[in-house]
Amino acid sequence: MWDLNRAERKALGTALVLVGVSLVVRTLLAPDPGRVEGLEGIDPATDLDGVEGEVISALRREQRAQTPLAEGEQIDVNLAPADELRRLPGVGPSMAQSIIEERENNPFRRVKDLERISGVGEVTARRLGPHLRFEPAAPRPGPGGASPSGPSGSAWAAAWRPSGCPPGGGRIDLNRADRGQLESLPGVGPAIAGRIIEDRQVNGPFETPEALTRVKGIGERSLARLADRICAGA
Repeated sequence: MWDLNRAERKALGTALVLVGVSLVVRTLLAPDPGRVEGLEGIDPATDLDGVEGEVISALRREQRAQTPLAEGEQIDVNLAPADELRRLPGVGPSMAQSIIEERENNPFRRVKDLERISGVGEVTARRLGPHLRFEPAAPRPGPGGASPSGPSGSAWAAAWRPSGCPPGGGRIDLNRADRGQLESLPGVGPAIAGRIIEDRQVNGPFETPEALTRVKGIGERSLARLADRICAGA
């Protein structure tokens, strides 16, 4: 037996009385004791399977959101779902949703564009920059199926014209290549490859191969040496 003092025995007795009264009241007031309202509307063969699937799907999305980025991995900020965006350092559910809402109105083209989001300043944007890609989101049709106007419509579509890279993959796309691909180019070492990636993240994609000269360390002679090896795709 428990060794209870007088006050503890009194409290335990009061609790037991309350539990008993509650059970009696519920029994008297229940229209059909032992019957759970709404249970007859559930089909175990279908409804429960659907619930189980949704729960498993939600758990998998959350697991994905908690998966750290691999070395060199980048997230497409214009197309990634919320659970992928949350893999970015410092991006939680609220910021991921803000990114999605903002890109719906005006897709991101460079790192600095992230500063349009409340709570994202220059320091945060630069920290995220190395982990981001900026693929163009498909322009949404306007009223009556017409192409939209403004920065998210015709101007955006014009800025992202069809790829300037020939088919077959024989050239390195300056706007898509990773560090290893860039370093495979003659005269391009780790330092210049890093500058190319940083430049396109900060200043936007290279519209032509000639725009590569805006990167420090690449002049006309370097560009001539790379001319038949590079292209500037959309």
